[in-house]
Amino acid sequence: MTNNKSSLWFDHNPSEPSENFRCGNSQFNDSEWDFQGYVDKPYLSGSRLIMKFYTFDDKPKIVEVVKWYMFHKLTTSEFSTAKRNLDGLYRFYKYIQSRYPYIDSFSQINSELLVSYFNYLLNEAKSETTGKSLSSTAVKKAALPIKEILVMGNVKEWDVPNNTKFVESVYEELIINNQSLKSKAKKSSEKNQDKVSDQKVIDDTIGKAVKDLKEGKNILVASSIVIMLQLGLRISEVITIETGCLKEIGGDMMIDCSTTKLHAERTEVMKPANELVQLAVNKLEDHSLPFRKISKSPYLFLNEKKNEKGHPIALVDHANWNKNFVRPWIKKHNIRDSKGELVEFTSHTFRHAFATYALKGGASMEVISKLMNHKNIRGTQHYTHLLQEEVKSNFSKVFNENAVIAGKKALSIKDYLKKEKPFKGKTESQVDKIRKAMKIQVLSHGLCMHHPMRNEPCAGDGVCMGCNNFVTTPEFLDVHKERLANVQKELAKTSSDGPFENKLRNMENYLLNIIQDLEGQLEYSGNENNSDYTIS
Repeated sequence: MTNNKSSLWFDHNPSEPSENFRCGNSQFNDSEWDFQGYVDKPYLSGSRLIMKFYTFDDKPKIVEVVKWYMFHKLTTSEFSTAKRNLDGLYRFYKYIQSRYPYIDSFSQINSELLVSYFNYLLNEAKSETTGKSLSSTAVKKAALPIKEILVMGNVKEWDVPNNTKFVESVYEELIINNQSLKSKAKKSSEKNQDKVSDQKVIDDTIGKAVKDLKEGKNILVASSIVIMLQLGLRISEVITIETGCLKEIGGDMMIDCSTTKLHAERTEVMKPANELVQLAVNKLEDHSLPFRKISKSPYLFLNEKKNEKGHPIALVDHANWNKNFVRPWIKKHNIRDSKGELVEFTSHTFRHAFATYALKGGASMEVISKLMNHKNIRGTQHYTHLLQEEVKSNFSKVFNENAVIAGKKALSIKDYLKKEKPFKGKTESQVDKIRKAMKIQVLSHGLCMHHPMRNEPCAGDGVCMGCNNFVTTPEFLDVHKERLANVQKELAKTSSDGPFENKLRNMENYLLNIIQDLEGQLEYSGNENNSDYTIS
C-alpha cells in the first residue's frame, strides 16, 4: 500500500458534484464496500474486508452520514480502526431502532438522547460474545464514533445538529471522566497483573507447549504460545510468519517477521530466535508443508476451513484465536492458577508476560520496546509494571534511614534520610503521594530523581549511566547482574576496538561497580555508612 490511501482506495474528486465514486472494488452508493486486494493484512480476508451498510438502508439520511464518516476514517486511519468504528455505529443504530424508531437522521440527536445512549452503554448493553456488561474499552469504542460523527459532521456540513457544543461536555462527563469506567479499567488491569505475576503458571504453560511441540501435538497453538512468550509478538504478527523465516546473521539465529501495527505499511523486522523459537518454527514448517503445497501460500499458520465447502486451505483466523485455540488448549492441559481455577490466558497475556519477565530478567526498556514493535517507550511501560509496582508499594522500606542505595547522590540521600526520616509514620498511600509529588519515577533498573520542572533534558530509561539523578537499590540487583552478563556476552563477540566496544566496556565497569557497592552494603553489619560509590 502507498501512504496516500485516499488515491488508492477511492477515486473521489471533491470538485465534481457526483457522489457515486469508486470505493475499493465498489461504489459509494453501494450497500457494501469491498476492499479485497486493497488492504495489506494477510490475516484479513473475505467478509472481513467488506463494509456492510444494509443495516442502515431504511434510513437514507443516516446511511449517507455513516458512509462519509467511513470515507474519512479510511483515509485517515487503519482499515481495522474504521471497521471497528462501523461496529460501534451498528450498536447505536440498534439502540435507536428499539427506543427511538422515529429518529431518521443524526440531526435529531440532542443532549438528552446522547446522555440516554451513553448511559445505556454504561449500564445495560451486553457483549454479543460473552453476554456480560461491556468492558470499559468496549464502552469507549461504542461511544467514540457517535461523538466523532456529531463533532466532525458539524465542521464537514454533514446532516448533524447545527449546534453540537453539548457533545464534548456529555462525552467528557459520562465517558472520559467516568469513575465507574476508570474503576472497571483498573480492576481489569489488576486482573491482568495477577495473570502474569504467577511465574509457576507461566512456566507450566510454556513447559506444556514445548512438550506438545516435541511430541508433534497441537502444533499451531503450542508454537504460537512459545513464540509470543519468547518474543512478545502480537498474534497478528505471529500467524503471518512465512516459511524460511529463520536466518543466521553474524553467527546468531534470527527470525524474519513483519508488522503493520503502528506503521503505514507492512514493515519487516528481525528478532533473535533462541532454541525454543527455532523448535516452534521447525515444527510449523513440517506441519504446514502439505498445506503450503496445496495453497501455494508461504505462511506457516495454515489450516483447513472445515466449516466451509471443500475445506479450503487458509491462514488461521486470528480474530477468534483465543476462543478456538488458546482456551481449548488450556482446558485440555488443565492449567490452573493458585486458586485452582482454569487460567484465563489470551494471546495478549503471553505478550504481557514476555515484557514482564524480560524486564525482571534484565532487559532494558529500550530493548523490550524494540522487540515488541512499539513506537516509543511509553507504550512499553504499560507491560512492565510488576517490578515497578513492587518497589512503589515498598517505597518507604526502600527509602529509610538504613537504606541500601547506590548512585552518585547515594551518600547525600542517605544522610538526608537519617536526619529527616520523611516517610516515618506514613501509610503506604501517603508515601506514594509524596513520591509522586517529588516526581521520583521507578524505572526498570532503579529510581530516577529527575524533576521535569527543572527543565533539564532526560534521555530516559536505560541511558542513566553516571546520571546525578539516578539511584538504585538491592531490589534491582538481579536486573543489573543479568545486564552485566549480556554486556559481557557481547564483549566476547567483539573482536576490534571502536566506539561500540568502548561503550560496552564503560557499561561493564559501571555495572560491576554498582553490583559490588550494593552487595557490599548488604553484607555490612556495622553502624557506619560503608558506601563509597563513585562513577569515573
